[in-house]
Amino acid sequence: MNEILTVIQVAIMFLIGLIFIFEGYRIERVIVTIIWFLLGFNLAKDVLGLFNFDTGIVPFIIEVIVGSCFAAVGFKLERIAFFIAIAYAVFIAIPNYFILDNKIVFLIVRLLIALVIGLLAVKFRAIIYILIASLLGATLMKRAILVLFPVLPAGVMTVINVIVVILVVIGILSQLEDFRRTS
Repeated sequence: MNEILTVIQVAIMFLIGLIFIFEGYRIERVIVTIIWFLLGFNLAKDVLGLFNFDTGIVPFIIEVIVGSCFAAVGFKLERIAFFIAIAYAVFIAIPNYFILDNKIVFLIVRLLIALVIGLLAVKFRAIIYILIASLLGATLMKRAILVLFPVLPAGVMTVINVIVVILVVIGILSQLEDFRRTS
């Protein structure tokens, strides 16, 4: 059962990653809703994990229900949800690109960067959203690979990181072209 859920999780992460990279600008409200679902799902997973109730079908159903409730809130409160979703996406993506040794300082830096980019996203919504959607999509795809193959040789990780950067650049350029055509 866990292997099936892992394969489904990886497939969903890849699909969402591709959508974020190449279609993020067009479906921003859907993506904000997805991010809110993931926020609720992960929050429920963390809370259930505190009580050693984090495996099996019942916790999964609870996580999906909580995620769905968060998604509904994100869909209804679009502008606020947009800010929080972008800030949250930046917050979870930062450790994939750099890390500081001091955990408290790193947490503060992550929060500040996430808040600033979240505010910029509201002000310069389309352009910042394109950047964040492409980065988050590539991050999801990289995480999906790491779920399937948790231990990879350094050379393979370097190739994966190069592919991630290429995907981000291609996604940004294609979405900016869509934005330029529609505005």
